[in-house]
Amino acid sequence: MVVVGAPPGSAVYVDNISRGVTSADGTIRVSGLKAGKRLLRVSNEGYTEFNTSVTAKDGEVRRVVVQLTPGETKASLPNEIDVNGPMLLVGAGEFAMGDDNHNPDEKPSHRVTLPDFYIDKFEVTNEQYKKFCDATHRPCPINPWWDDHYMANHPRSPVLGVSWNDADAYAKWAGKRLPTEEEWEKAASWDSAAQKKRQWPWGDNSDTSRANVAGTQRTTDVGQFPNGASPYGAQDMAGNVAEWVNAFYQPYPGNQTNSPEMGTKNRVVRGGTYKGDIEDARTPRRLFHTPQLLDSEKKNRAFLIGFRSAISADDPRLQQRLGRSGATPK
Repeated sequence: MVVVGAPPGSAVYVDNISRGVTSADGTIRVSGLKAGKRLLRVSNEGYTEFNTSVTAKDGEVRRVVVQLTPGETKASLPNEIDVNGPMLLVGAGEFAMGDDNHNPDEKPSHRVTLPDFYIDKFEVTNEQYKKFCDATHRPCPINPWWDDHYMANHPRSPVLGVSWNDADAYAKWAGKRLPTEEEWEKAASWDSAAQKKRQWPWGDNSDTSRANVAGTQRTTDVGQFPNGASPYGAQDMAGNVAEWVNAFYQPYPGNQTNSPEMGTKNRVVRGGTYKGDIEDARTPRRLFHTPQLLDSEKKNRAFLIGFRSAISADDPRLQQRLGRSGATPK
């Protein structure tokens, strides 16, 4: 099958299996297809998806002219906003989630379509979290073992020693929410211009100089590794602290992994840590933890998990802040 006429970089699927993207002239040749009726789908961000069926015999070459029309025009959203801290726009569209070449729980690679959303540019800091504690009379987290004055003396470092429930409560207090696992992975990995997934936020090379990772002694203030930013500009999505997301540790659809850790007892944690290996900081890498801190972690003050927040672009609270017509507070 020869697909022609699509915008460059359009994703091509036959029978819902990725076959690559169209070249600069808008074409792609897909070979090795079985005879009979095949389903063709072509998509590109900003365009209405193209779907058709193609029937061919063995040895036959079919040429398919694809027409992608621009999607519905909508008011442009700002690329960066401030909602209790800077947030970055992750535009609506499809991306490749998961990975077929690494750990079993990352399989299968599959396409996910998300609407517009914003994600924190940085991990939530000690300074931000203390404001929440002061306002809600919630106790501050225990300082880590390596710094008895971590929260007070390092206001721009990421908060540590928070449970999943603590992180969820902060996000709601700040007018936001925890990102879904899909949102986190897209914000960390998806290069929409190249229609390509990155293994680390900066690319496919395991460059430990681009993140606070691989056995360093402690966290750093957020934003110290701008050359390790994700395609959308989010920083520290590899290393520094691991990050809670709003997902249970469960297999992806079609994954037959049978693990006693999967189910509803563990939450997914993403992004690796300052102590962890660079492989744990890969964008598809899935880690997990009980929602509450372990007794051993509390006793030893050995904390590795923090978080960042997100908000849907169509959230009425955000729409009101942006001055959109018809928006009402929520």
